[in-house]
Amino acid sequence: MGNFDELLNKTRIVAESLNKRGAKAIDLSRKRIEYLDVKSKLSKFYEKYGMLAFSASEGEETDQAEMDMLCAQITSYREKLNALKAELDENRGADSEELKKEAAELKSEMKNVSQEAGRVLKRQMEEVKRSAKNAFKSVSQQEKDDEAKAAQSEAQPQSGGQSAENRE
Repeated sequence: MGNFDELLNKTRIVAESLNKRGAKAIDLSRKRIEYLDVKSKLSKFYEKYGMLAFSASEGEETDQAEMDMLCAQITSYREKLNALKAELDENRGADSEELKKEAAELKSEMKNVSQEAGRVLKRQMEEVKRSAKNAFKSVSQQEKDDEAKAAQSEAQPQSGGQSAENRE
């Protein structure tokens, strides 16, 4: 039973490791989504600024306050985008190597756990087989003993030397 408990413990450790990796992957995916969202918003700010700049170059009257606000938003979103890109690049390089290493370790551990599970189950089945064999032998021996007692009691003469028919 100790091997089975050890197997369950190893399985729990592997599951926890997978859970941690999953959480890390989800965080990384959220960062990617945030990066794409910031990039999309930045593109819209550039588009608005470009339309205002073109209007100004054509001699049309433009709202300078709106252009200043767009410049501030563009600057802010560029900083966010650069920070997110740096974070994703940092995780991409480190994580890919780390994930490859962890995947290899996990594969090895799962293989070991699987082999151990097979050995534990095989041992348990052998024990069940031995127990069933012993139980069958015991029942067979009991049946033989009962048959021998029955044959012995039939072979022994009845009390008084009379048969059952003569006693009546």
